[in-house]
Amino acid sequence: MWQEQGNLTNAFVDLTFGKRWQDTADFSEISLVSQLQTTLDLQQQVDIFSMSAARTQILEGLTLTTALGEFNAAGSRPGQYQHKVSLTLDNQLLAELCYQSQHPFTPLVQQQLLLLESEWLFALRNALVVGRLQQMALKDPLTTLGNRRFFDDSFAKAVQLAKRHQAPFALLLLDLDNFKQVNDIEGHSVGDAVLLKVADCMRETLRATDSLFRFGGDEFAVLLTDSDAEHAERVAERLLAAIKSNAFLVKLGVGCSIGLARLSAEQQPRDLFHLADEALYQAKSSGKGKVRHSPVARVNVQESLTHAMRVAS
Repeated sequence: MWQEQGNLTNAFVDLTFGKRWQDTADFSEISLVSQLQTTLDLQQQVDIFSMSAARTQILEGLTLTTALGEFNAAGSRPGQYQHKVSLTLDNQLLAELCYQSQHPFTPLVQQQLLLLESEWLFALRNALVVGRLQQMALKDPLTTLGNRRFFDDSFAKAVQLAKRHQAPFALLLLDLDNFKQVNDIEGHSVGDAVLLKVADCMRETLRATDSLFRFGGDEFAVLLTDSDAEHAERVAERLLAAIKSNAFLVKLGVGCSIGLARLSAEQQPRDLFHLADEALYQAKSSGKGKVRHSPVARVNVQESLTHAMRVAS
């Protein structure tokens, strides 16, 4: 079954929008429902559905917008005409679908597409449920930032990608100042409010494409790529200033310290993490509320410099 799905996907990747679906291999003996039931991956479902839709209308592109993000069929590009529909099941909005074509969407075409859409609804709902569960497993339940599990996976992949393309990459580690005292004196509800406010400051200060994480407790991390990695000190200072100037955090006396490390060609993820961790330790021990850059990059940093060595918040 999975091998059949792989063949279908490959066939679609080779399909150029603007060509008639009939010009490609004929999979008409396999029902659309059967094809869609072979996968819970939203991107694969979009590609499969697009193949069937292209038999009804010559398409330039197709976009599925969901609460989990936007998914574009392979090769999608703008068309002169658009047709937008909402996909609902049991009075629940699942997603919005946008077709692109160089040809108008006549009432007959819209009706034919509607029939295809109805065949997608159950498979789409199942994929969305699985996607939400996967997303929840990778997010901190309080702040909705990425959790430690998500960080470990994202960090390793980002380092590998940066080294492969010889692209700039930097890691920021943040630790809140005076958080423990606030949590102990004001209570956990106020402590949670502090963590939420810090997460908001991070989102508002950094780009939407930056990867933000909460390890647990009052520790946070940011992965910086491209131009932000080249100007990591500036980004860190901007983030520090945003937290220092937040009225709610100022009232409680909560700030943060930041450790920064840039990736060098010979480093592994563990090396880079320990350099950033060491820089954070220096920021905490030098009076808090500061940004410290790691010393000249080196590998095999002693693992004795761990979180346990940090100055108590």
